[in-house]
Amino acid sequence: MGIPGAVVQAEDWVFLDYGDTVEDDHSSTGLRLLDSPENSIAESPRRRSSDFVRQTTLEGAVDVVAPPSDALILESERLPEPDTVFSDEPVDVVGSHCPQPGACRPMGWQMLPTGLLFHSYLAGEKEPRMAAQWLWDRRRGRIWETALGGRWGLVRYGTYGGVDPEGFQFDMEGAAFARVDPEHDSDLEAVDFRAGFVATVREGRWRFKTGYYHISSHIGDEYLLNNSTFVRINYVRDAILTAAMYDITPDLQIYGEIALALNHNGGADPYEFQFGAQYSPMIRNGKRGAPFAAINGHLRQEFDFGGSVNVMAGWQWRSREGDQLFRVGFQHYNGPSMQWELFDVYESLTGFGIWYDY
Repeated sequence: MGIPGAVVQAEDWVFLDYGDTVEDDHSSTGLRLLDSPENSIAESPRRRSSDFVRQTTLEGAVDVVAPPSDALILESERLPEPDTVFSDEPVDVVGSHCPQPGACRPMGWQMLPTGLLFHSYLAGEKEPRMAAQWLWDRRRGRIWETALGGRWGLVRYGTYGGVDPEGFQFDMEGAAFARVDPEHDSDLEAVDFRAGFVATVREGRWRFKTGYYHISSHIGDEYLLNNSTFVRINYVRDAILTAAMYDITPDLQIYGEIALALNHNGGADPYEFQFGAQYSPMIRNGKRGAPFAAINGHLRQEFDFGGSVNVMAGWQWRSREGDQLFRVGFQHYNGPSMQWELFDVYESLTGFGIWYDY
C-alpha cells in the first residue's frame, strides 16, 4: 500500500492511492484510475478533493503537485464517527472478538478490591468464613459448630469489580472455629484459631494461590472443669500452602491443595492435602437462588495420610454486585474431630448448616 492520497504514476497511467481504505464491490485495490493516455476517466467509487496530492514516479521521487486538471476528483461522503461515551468508571469492553471472557476488560492497580480471585472451598471445614452448623453425632448427641471470620482482598492488579475478576490479588484471612455443647448448658468445648495471607492469581479457567497460615487449637474452660482427666495438647501448625483450581464450567470446579508445616506441635505432622469438587451456579437471580453441592477430602500426615470427608448440598443465593454467597443446606462429616484439640476423637456428624462466603 502506498502513501494515502498519493497520485502514483506507472508507465503512462496515473492512479490516486487512498491507502488503507475499505473498498466496495467494484474494486479490490486501493489504487483508483484517474487518467489514461486516451484521456478517459475511470470513476472511483470513493473520491475526495484535495489542494495537493503526492506524485510518485518510477524512480521513487516524491513531489507535492496540484491535482491533474483533467482528473475527476469529487467530494466523498464522510463516514459517521462512532459515538464516544465518557465515564469515570471502568467500562467492560468484552466482545465477540475477545479470546475469552475477561481478556478485553480494563485492568489496573486497586486497593481493597471488591471480590476474590480464589474463593474458599465450599466444603472445606477449616476455610475462613461465617457459618453455623447444627449437627448430631451418633456417639454423643448434638453439637453446634460455628465459624466467625472471612477473607478480604488488600491489593489487586487486575480487572475491576467483584464479578468474575481476573489478575493478581493479595488477601488476608482469619477465623475462629468454635464448638458449643448444647447438651451441657451451651458450654464452649473447643476453638481453633486460624490467621494468614495468600497471593492469588486467576486467568481464564485457572486459579492459583500460595501463602501462609497459622492454626492453633484450644480447649474450653468449662470442658476442662467437666472432664478433669482430659489431657490438653498444644496443637499448632505454621504452614505454607499452594493450590490450584480449574473451572470445568463456570458452575463446576475441581481443586487440589498441599500444605507443609514448617513449625508444628501437639501431634501435628508436616504434610496435609486437600482436594475436592464443587457445583455452585453463577446465577444471580435474586431471591430465587439455585442448588449447590460440594465434597472435600482432607488428608493429614498425623493420621498416616488418612483423614476426613465433608459433603454438603442445599440452596444458595449469590450477590448481583459481587461473588458473596449465602448457603443453607445439609452436611455430613466423617473423620477425625473437626476440633483439632480433640486430636484422637473420631466423629460422624450429620445435620444442617448456614454459610456465608465473601
